[in-house]
Amino acid sequence: MAIVKLLASKSPVSNAVNYVTQKEKTLDKLISGINCMPESVVDEFEMTKQKFNKLGGRTYYHMIQSFASDDDITPEQAHEIGLQMAEHCFPDYQVLVATHIDRQHTHNHFVINSVNMVDGKKMNVAPQDLIAIKNYSNELCEKNGLKTTEAKTDRNRMPRWKFEIKITALRMMSESYSMLEFIEKMKLHGVEVKYNPDYKYMTYTDADGHRVRDSKLFDERLLKENLQTYFELGGCESPLTETILNYETPKSGDCTTGLDNLIFDVLGALSTPEPDFDNYDYYDVDDKDLDILVLKMRAHGIRITKAELNKKISYNMPYEQEREQGLFM
Repeated sequence: MAIVKLLASKSPVSNAVNYVTQKEKTLDKLISGINCMPESVVDEFEMTKQKFNKLGGRTYYHMIQSFASDDDITPEQAHEIGLQMAEHCFPDYQVLVATHIDRQHTHNHFVINSVNMVDGKKMNVAPQDLIAIKNYSNELCEKNGLKTTEAKTDRNRMPRWKFEIKITALRMMSESYSMLEFIEKMKLHGVEVKYNPDYKYMTYTDADGHRVRDSKLFDERLLKENLQTYFELGGCESPLTETILNYETPKSGDCTTGLDNLIFDVLGALSTPEPDFDNYDYYDVDDKDLDILVLKMRAHGIRITKAELNKKISYNMPYEQEREQGLFM
């Protein structure tokens, strides 16, 4: 999978060239020029600008093509893909291509002259142009057996593969008690879930290599933090299961905080504070009541799981029994 980003700059070209050619980040064999020589790229860019008297405004474009850390790709293959990208997407422009290997994910840097070397026109990248660039990147990735990503995301019109991931995730969510069970069930249905509690996002990858970040499914129920809350509350056995699963993400505007606010409001409406464990009548508490009790405690800022509450109950049970038998006053 390759993610493509493109930015225009008015800074000196030498700034970008010095950065992308750092010896700590790349090798000489991974630095190439299209319609220019890497050794003289700054001067060649300037000569083209002077030839057409285009010395002001944007000086260059900087594009980055990042491959996934788990893509099976060598630096040489990544560089070759970068050269094909430059030749196809920026014909008649001078482009410096440098492949960086200093991070876990290999990535290509493109420094592109803002002035066309044939007709002297300034480059202007419209939204549809960027989509075409991303589509060509996906095409090259597919040819090389790499994962692909969406060129454009739209919350109201998603491709079939993404819709199927979303529907599968919601169904497995409704049948799972924990995050681990959810991930295992998704895998059984052909979808790999990459989840790390320390990361901001989680990602889904289907059997065809399509990968999507949780936020790009445009469903608040599948956001990492909301999934974590759902399973902390008991998952498919939680008293809030129906409330969460029936929630509908807005079709416009903010689609990240509505469910979180709803859960907070429901929990906040529960008024029971932390129980007095030495005087609580545990004999009348069934499994469902324990769920409710955990929710009420969480509403008062007490972070406790059902298992932790059960431990407290088990610890106090013998004392209650002995006191009833008159052993303690």
